[in-house]
Amino acid sequence: QADNTTQLLHSLQENRYHSRAIHHCHREINTLHHNLSRPPNTHKMVEEEVPLPILFHDVTPIPQEDGPHPVCAISYKEDFTEAMNYLRAVLRANELSARALKLTSICLKLNPANYTVWHFRRRCLQNLSSSSSSTKFAPESIQSDLEFSSKLGGSNPKNYQIWYHRRALLEPTFEAEMIKQKEGKEKGKEDEDDIIQKAKEELNYINGVLENDGKNYHAWSHRQWVLRTICFPPSIYNSELDYVHKLILDDPRNNSAWNHRWFITHKGCTRKPLSSLEDVQKEITYAMQCAEVDPFNESPWRYVIGFLEECKKYSGSEGNGEFLYVYRFFG
Repeated sequence: QADNTTQLLHSLQENRYHSRAIHHCHREINTLHHNLSRPPNTHKMVEEEVPLPILFHDVTPIPQEDGPHPVCAISYKEDFTEAMNYLRAVLRANELSARALKLTSICLKLNPANYTVWHFRRRCLQNLSSSSSSTKFAPESIQSDLEFSSKLGGSNPKNYQIWYHRRALLEPTFEAEMIKQKEGKEKGKEDEDDIIQKAKEELNYINGVLENDGKNYHAWSHRQWVLRTICFPPSIYNSELDYVHKLILDDPRNNSAWNHRWFITHKGCTRKPLSSLEDVQKEITYAMQCAEVDPFNESPWRYVIGFLEECKKYSGSEGNGEFLYVYRFFG
């Protein structure tokens, strides 16, 4: 360890870029020695406490190129500049290592909207995955990164990059399940239950986001993607109807909730009408009751109009005279 410490100090002194790290290098190395002296099952991951100049001691950072005479140079914070300079070097070297993954965590905490860093992070996760299945990421990587994105998403609920990252993590597993269903392949009950459970956990996460903002477009879009992708049992749609009913009660003018109710009643097939006359009448009656509470609320009226236009469109088809009756009765 002493030899490694001497070499590390020597390399830092030779690189001017790392000069500011030299004054606390001794303190950090003492911390490393203290952590490494603990039993393997108790000491924390050393990388959590290692400054970037030490973690990437063999990498030459690449500063941002603004040209010789920048018109309006952005005054970045020092830690942001340092992290991004190392990231450029790692990107150029195409290093898909564990420390590169750690670097993306640092960069994303500083700027969660950087789509390049999110993309590079997924490449690191895929490269580090030991999974031999058809999915891109190891199950443990999926879970840990869902938790990571949840923490960042708490203060960034409308960050598109975070929502896309969650979808990209789950998509390979969910779509592989969908392909099996279409091809009629046999699957283990345990595997199916695991996927359904994972999807339900994602719906629960979205519930928490919508509690704070019931009109978050990204959350609703992600929710409908989950419901479209996974072949849920019929009971899940009843649960969704109950869920969206509560949101409508909380805010009868929530157009997003009304849109989701339409989505659920059509089982995600928004271009196909309801096959049951009873269901059509039930939904129109539901909307009319909501309109009675507040006649000036446009949302339930639009909902009714949508069903009436649907009844009118399909009433001319053979065997669909009942839809014409509904159209004439309510219209």
